[in-house]
Amino acid sequence: MRTNAHPSARKQVAVNSRIRRRTFLTTTGAIATATAVGDVAYATSHALDNAAYGASEYVDVQLLNITDFHGYLQPTTPSQGSVITGAGGVQVTVGGAGYLATHLKRLREGQRNSIFFSSGDNFNGWPFEVDAHANEPTIEALNALGLQFSTVGNHELDHSVDFLVDHMEKGKPYPVSGRDDNFVDSTGQRFQGANFRFYTANIVHADTGRTIVPPYNIEWVDAGGGRKLPIAFIHLTLVGSEVGSTSYQPGLRSLSDLEQANKLAAQLKKRGVNAIVINIHDGGVAGNDYNAGTNPSGPVFQLAANASPDIAAIVTGHWHCRFNMMVPDPNGVPRPVVEAGNHGSLINEINLKLDPRTGEVIRELTRSTNHANSRDVPLDEELQYIADYWTAQGKKRYATPLARVTADFTRTPNASGESTMGNLAADFAYWDANQHRDGRADLALISVKPVSGSNAVTGDLLFAKGTNPSDVDGTVLFGEAWGAFGYGNPILTVTLPGTQLHAAFEAQWVPQAGGTEKFAPFAVSQNVSYTYDTTKPIGQRVDPATVQINGKPLDLTRDYRVAALAYTLIGGDGTTVFAGFTDPVRNDRDHEGFIAYLRAHPVLTPAPLGRARPVS
Repeated sequence: MRTNAHPSARKQVAVNSRIRRRTFLTTTGAIATATAVGDVAYATSHALDNAAYGASEYVDVQLLNITDFHGYLQPTTPSQGSVITGAGGVQVTVGGAGYLATHLKRLREGQRNSIFFSSGDNFNGWPFEVDAHANEPTIEALNALGLQFSTVGNHELDHSVDFLVDHMEKGKPYPVSGRDDNFVDSTGQRFQGANFRFYTANIVHADTGRTIVPPYNIEWVDAGGGRKLPIAFIHLTLVGSEVGSTSYQPGLRSLSDLEQANKLAAQLKKRGVNAIVINIHDGGVAGNDYNAGTNPSGPVFQLAANASPDIAAIVTGHWHCRFNMMVPDPNGVPRPVVEAGNHGSLINEINLKLDPRTGEVIRELTRSTNHANSRDVPLDEELQYIADYWTAQGKKRYATPLARVTADFTRTPNASGESTMGNLAADFAYWDANQHRDGRADLALISVKPVSGSNAVTGDLLFAKGTNPSDVDGTVLFGEAWGAFGYGNPILTVTLPGTQLHAAFEAQWVPQAGGTEKFAPFAVSQNVSYTYDTTKPIGQRVDPATVQINGKPLDLTRDYRVAALAYTLIGGDGTTVFAGFTDPVRNDRDHEGFIAYLRAHPVLTPAPLGRARPVS
């Protein structure tokens, strides 16, 4: 061993003397020895030394992990990732909370020390029945599955820190109970919150520097003879989550995950905690085999190469990838670096052996397996009942009458790129921002034909009744409104100089290769109008004097407060003109805010088009 090895590595020498040979276990029934891949050594499989692994002198601990569940309670479809690839290209159909519960019970059987946790993004996903019930169905399911704790994923911040802590953890009601949240669950009870806690060490309040939730937790395992041994879990969140499109949170900032991990590992060691695991919501990619890894890349592998050797395993998420690898720490000693896919496709199992005296992990006897949540087992009745209950509730919520329209709101644009549905979306954004004292805006812009990426205006609101049995002519159902606008983004109010706002109007015409151009129009709120001249060069088509905001010409010398979706403002849809905006204020999310707008405007009539007009 190198003379400059970390102190924990020097201590490990004494432990190694009790083990017959140096072995590193990566899958059930297989061990791995270090093999060079590029500049770093990774693991390849060989035959198992059962005599070394089965030694009874150690304390056995089972770690079970899922990640990026995103509220997929029902079995997923192929488009949702239901088919994964294993060794030799064999494909397995996976997914569903009912199957997940069965697999978890089988894995836990006979385990004295089993710890079940998540690497984040448990909710704020995409199934309507979950999203439209404030993610409470996911919490009910995870409670029933016995989840013990979770790191904060970026999507855990899609609402607010208060919503995460006060509502999701503690079950405190948010207005209006029974309408917007605090729904009746499958047991007939109002939402009570999670039976588990959330943690992160690197998302902090910008003003105080304090973490939004505790940075780590310590679990105590049974060492026999009435003794307990500690295992610490350091939790980390995707750096930059506070400026992500869905999780944009003014007032928060993120710290370096590596610095926080190493700092806390050192503190925990000083406290006598000798078994430490990183649980991070940021991962990487390492091939297609869900229970192996090849050609690894991504931020977690950089973290793994530099994180303290005191850390025995690194469990990851966020990338929706599947890998199970042994990656050398800075002292060259392999440790598991794993990611268990998404949408309930996998359960990762890490088996640790602890020294019964010191609580140190016998690293040479660590093994890790990614288990497919396959559908060749019986469904767990309790979990499937929960999933089916919320599916039925989702159908009822979809069919709830919400508002009326006197004529069609459609996405069909005129020659100026203007549509009745686009204008409705912009009017909503303007209204929503001005419902918040700090978010008050001078105008709103909504991208209705993005340069790239997704379009938030995703449906029409038609007068004629649809196919739902509850629909009638002129009625807008809750589910129709939810599906017509939004992709889980907050409306932000930001400050832009008048010159930059003018540049945004000009940026609707985007030069393309070969001398062509793309028209990427913005819908503007009802208090805005302007003219444009496409006979002039790009960048000179909108005369600032013709841009009217609240009846006054655009003033290039003043600042404006502009409301728009975070996705657009940060350039997620290819629009770069808003870079450098200042003083962001978060308003409502698009889905919930649009529902509130329709409740406040129960009868809607399309406004005449003409907010944007050609000079001729």
